Parts: sequence; structure tokens; C-alpha cells
Amino acid sequence: MTVGERLKTLRLERSLQQRQLAEKANLTPSMVSQIESGRLTPSLHTLGKLAAALGVSIASLFETRPDGRIHVSRKGDYPVVSFDGTTEKWHVLGAGLFQGKIRAVVSTIGRKGRGVKTEKVIIEPGQMKLFYVIEGTVALHYNGDRHVLAAGESAVLDGGIPHNWENLGTRQAKALWVILG
Repeated sequence: MTVGERLKTLRLERSLQQRQLAEKANLTPSMVSQIESGRLTPSLHTLGKLAAALGVSIASLFETRPDGRIHVSRKGDYPVVSFDGTTEKWHVLGAGLFQGKIRAVVSTIGRKGRGVKTEKVIIEPGQMKLFYVIEGTVALHYNGDRHVLAAGESAVLDGGIPHNWENLGTRQAKALWVILG
């Protein structure tokens, strides 16, 4: 189920029209419609407004309920999150964005772009992150230091320390972030 489909389900469970949800979230009805239909990728900030208006956590917008013991997600099925002020996008993998013991996202950044700053994402000190470069050459900025990594290289870091990454190349860069704890 996509983020838009999940949003629509939660809205209908509360007997709200798109216009009513838009008013509660301080968004336009057009934006709510575009998110529900999958024509617009919402930013994390927008998702926060929608979740608050529905009285749910942001994570509940990404819930998947696998039948039995396996849930297979196809390439186009991953919820996508964008961030205001950056070209970074997250494709949220099976475990969810903010809940669970292990969370994973595939993140992409446009050419010469910078990633989201850590203060925009809730990470607790001591939560470890694995950063693995899938495509491109990137700079991982961590605690004031700059580490250049190419495709196939990785780093493990404490997610509670300020960090960020940037694409050093002229094509899109792609990385896997796995958050443990």
C-alpha cells in the first residue's frame, strides 16, 4: 500500500473529506488529492502535518501488514519521502521509517546535491547507522570530518552525532541507510 493509499484509508476511516483533512493539516485540497493519487511525493514536513491532522504517528502512514510471514515490496511500491530544501528522496524499505529495531531507506540525491541535515530526522544518540553507497561518489560529513566514499564502500556511525552527505558527481547518487536500535 502506498503512502497515498494509506492516507486515503485513514481519512475515510475518520469520515473526512479531502477538503476537511486539508483544512486540519493547513494544506490545500489539491495537495491532499495529489498525494492520495500518487501524483505528488510529500515532504516529511507535509507528512507530519497530515499525520497530526489524522491523530496518528508518521510511521503509521508507512505501515505494511504482511499476510503470513513475508511481505514482498516491488520496486514501485516503496513509499517515497522528500525533504524541503534538498533534492534528497528516501524510498522506505519494509520495516518502516521511525519504528522497529531495524529501519532501512534507499536515499537518492540529485547531481551535486546535499542530503537532509540530521536535525530534520529524529535519531537518538547511540543508534547506529550503516551507510552504504550504491551509486556515485559522495562525501559523508560526520562530526566535522569529511569522508569520500565511492560505490561499494560503507561506513558505520553513531546516528546521534551530526552528519550529512552530499553527491560529488554529475549524476544521481544512491545510498542505503540502515538504522539499528
